[in-house]
Amino acid sequence: MNTNPFVTPSACRAAFDAVLARAPRELRLYDRDIGLWQLDDPARHAALRALCVAGGGRRIECLLDDVTRVAHALPRLMQLLRDFSHVLAIRQADPHTPRPDQAWVLANRHDVVFRPDKNAPHGALYLDAPARAVALHQTFESLWQRAQAPLSATTLGL
Repeated sequence: MNTNPFVTPSACRAAFDAVLARAPRELRLYDRDIGLWQLDDPARHAALRALCVAGGGRRIECLLDDVTRVAHALPRLMQLLRDFSHVLAIRQADPHTPRPDQAWVLANRHDVVFRPDKNAPHGALYLDAPARAVALHQTFESLWQRAQAPLSATTLGL
């Protein structure tokens, strides 16, 4: 297991980029909101798009306490959601369910970007750490199953 601590928002995003560069088959993100990750950054957007295009059963799931910022401030992410809704899903955590104080990104169930306080950017990147990922994966799955309906990139009108 390789552990790399970080303390700044840019270092946190660099940890995310390192996980993304390892070409995950499954990427699961849980956080308060999406702001810290800057997923509309051109290079990060391109990496996410490449993951979506790659097919092969790949899946990106984002679970957020608040999805407001996604629809209003992230047009590139919304475009990915519209074009690849079969790969990318974004849900809001059930507000009536207790939610963890931590935030994390799981990739392929063995790489983890972990922040012990989802209101702060500090944390650590754990590469090849399946034992660390198990409990986070189970927590994510439980929250995902109780989450609100997925965010939609299209508006239906009558």
